[in-house]
Amino acid sequence: MASKLGTILSLFFIFIAFIFGVDFVMIQLTYTTLDSLSTSVSYRISKTGEISDSLKEYVLKNDNVILEAIGNDHAYEEGAILSYYLIKEYKLISYEAPPIPIKVKRYAVVNIYG
Repeated sequence: MASKLGTILSLFFIFIAFIFGVDFVMIQLTYTTLDSLSTSVSYRISKTGEISDSLKEYVLKNDNVILEAIGNDHAYEEGAILSYYLIKEYKLISYEAPPIPIKVKRYAVVNIYG
């Protein structure tokens, strides 16, 4: 009897650990997605020389990601560096909590692609 009860309890704890593991994997997947999106965003910023409102709307509409400029959001000088955050919120599935913002800080060099 005790063996069966121990097995049932251990399955419950394994299930909870599995759910936490799924959260960790999904957070890493979200971070990787933001990292790959940053390549495209950096290219567009480099070509235009600014973090425009149309780029912010495009990223928000297509990928549900917030593009936030750090400091000055436009620099038309060749070689200037613009920094920005890509932010996406992740809702945990393991327990009830407010969404976690996942931020990726990246830089773009103006007119590097000529």
